[in-house]
Amino acid sequence: MHRTKIMTIASLLVAGALTAAACSDSDDTATEASEEATTSTAETEVEPETAEESEPDADADADTDSDAEDDGDSEASEEAAPPDLTDDVAALVVRRVTGDLDEFTSTRDAYVADLEAQAGIGTDREFQPFLSFVTFAEPDPPVYIGLTQGDSLGEFSAGAEAVDPDLQTAYFPTFEIEAFDLLTPLTPGTPVDISQIATEPGQVLEVAWRDLSTYTDFDDAAYAEARDGYLEALAAKDGWVAEYQWVSATGGDLVVGMTVYENAEAFQTIATDAEFTASDVYTAFIGAYPIAGGYASSVIK
Repeated sequence: MHRTKIMTIASLLVAGALTAAACSDSDDTATEASEEATTSTAETEVEPETAEESEPDADADADTDSDAEDDGDSEASEEAAPPDLTDDVAALVVRRVTGDLDEFTSTRDAYVADLEAQAGIGTDREFQPFLSFVTFAEPDPPVYIGLTQGDSLGEFSAGAEAVDPDLQTAYFPTFEIEAFDLLTPLTPGTPVDISQIATEPGQVLEVAWRDLSTYTDFDDAAYAEARDGYLEALAAKDGWVAEYQWVSATGGDLVVGMTVYENAEAFQTIATDAEFTASDVYTAFIGAYPIAGGYASSVIK
């Protein structure tokens, strides 16, 4: 594969969704976030998995000038984003290995080490799926899920672009993208700290994503009600540890849910709970809003 073609792949990963999103960091509406690379369109109902809500728009538009005098200005200040609102992002990339697994692993590790060394890039996590929610089997070829923290859209984009091109040239041809986007928490103001996700030995991380644009006559409120009812019931199950809900930070329609379970046994017990999977809250969410893709995964790092 020629170097120019490989660098085009790199651009799809960072210059597309990332650079376009970074431009929106300036002030005006350069909000044409590039498309998420979600290629899986299977519409299978899945075991307990998590999906996320639609659009929590950042509402940090209010003018907070301390000198504001006129009537409306102080009210606008009050409605500004909370002081703990974070602009951190988490970059999700789901990769299907297309070449030699050892080559993928070695080139990935070298690429990620350089990426983590860049300014504006934080913790990088890696998870290996053992069960696909589309095929209900172990992924073949292998799939790996990466989650990397960035200080902001712009800083993540700049950091990713700064990685040694030779490392990109070696790494990108070893896999195909199944899903990719920059994510922010569903609830604005929620701090991003991916180093705290699934940190205990043996824990299972479930990752599932949906494309809200694919649902006919989609209604935000109905979706949120179905999602929240399902997640409340899921959180009551023994073996459930934590829930993380994400939306696209680039303005796209991708929503991602991550659920942590104590171990594989807990995950399997909940997933095969006939009473739960036949419940109204389960069918109202899982049945009405089928996933685009998802996996149950073990923690690598």
